[in-house]
Parts: sequence; structure tokens; C-alpha cells
Amino acid sequence: MSMRVMLSKAVAQGLLCLVEPRMPSEPMIRFLYASKDVHDYITGPWTNKEDEFRCGKLWADFDRFVEGGVIPVSLNHPHHKPQNTYLSRLHPAENEVWVIRSRAPKPGLRVFGRFAGRDCFVALRWRRRKELGGADSEEFHNEMCCCKAVWRRIFPACDPLKGNNVDEYISKALLI
Repeated sequence: MSMRVMLSKAVAQGLLCLVEPRMPSEPMIRFLYASKDVHDYITGPWTNKEDEFRCGKLWADFDRFVEGGVIPVSLNHPHHKPQNTYLSRLHPAENEVWVIRSRAPKPGLRVFGRFAGRDCFVALRWRRRKELGGADSEEFHNEMCCCKAVWRRIFPACDPLKGNNVDEYISKALLI
């Protein structure tokens, strides 16, 4: 079964939601699917105005992805990424777990996911950055394991995209 069919089935089952641009007039160049957990976080309801504002900024980060904006990507810097890194593959690379870094405003957020295909990211988990410790922390490791487990529940017979260079994952990427 093709990944496209599996994504459609996951959406039909309510396991994933397609994240579309907030402005319907904007183009959808790339695809971002979100787990129910991630989707519920960005769409609310929220307990306070600060969370609502912060989630709006995260959704703006998602818009940047789906609308085809240039994406600064760190492919091989698991511990010391440039500050403007948007998307980073976590270590070890063979796990194919990636994180979208939503840095502003504080608190920073990290959205863990995997690529289902070129220009097709599946956001599976989110955490506040301050909850995660360092790049080699147990908390980061646990989130990577949880991300992989959620992927397996949704796509039991499919591995994520594996690539050797950034262009295999995403168009209009800026390798940093």
C-alpha cells in the first residue's frame, strides 16, 4: 500500500489531520500532517491567552513549511545547531526522527516527527523546550522513542523516508 493511501486512511480514522495554511488563499506546496495531540494543541481551546498566542506562532511556523518557504535545515549538527535552524534531524540519524524548532516567543517548542515522503512531514509529538534538557538527555531520548512508537501505531508496515542529503527530504531547503 502506498504512503499516500496510508496517510489518507490515517486522516479518515482521525489519527492524523492535514495542516492547511491558516489563510485559505495561500498555496499548499508541502504537506504537514499532525497527530491528534499536535493538532489539538495548535487549534485549542487553550487555558489562557499566552498559550493561545504561543500556539498561533507555532501554526505560523507550520504555515512556513506548507506554503513552501525556505527552510533552514540542520542535517548533521545534533548538539550545536545554528540559532536559525527550523528543522533538524536528531541523533542518531538512522532513527529518522526530526524536530521542528519553534523558538519564538518563549517558551520555545519542539515538534517531533518523521518524513513520510519528500515534502511530507508527519508531526507526531510536541514538547516545551525547557522540558527536554540537553540534546543527549533522557527526555530527548524518550521523546524520540515515543515519536517512533506513534509512527509504528499509525504506519505499522512502513518506515519513514531515509535520505542521504537534504534535497531528498525537502524542497527549498537551506542546509546550515
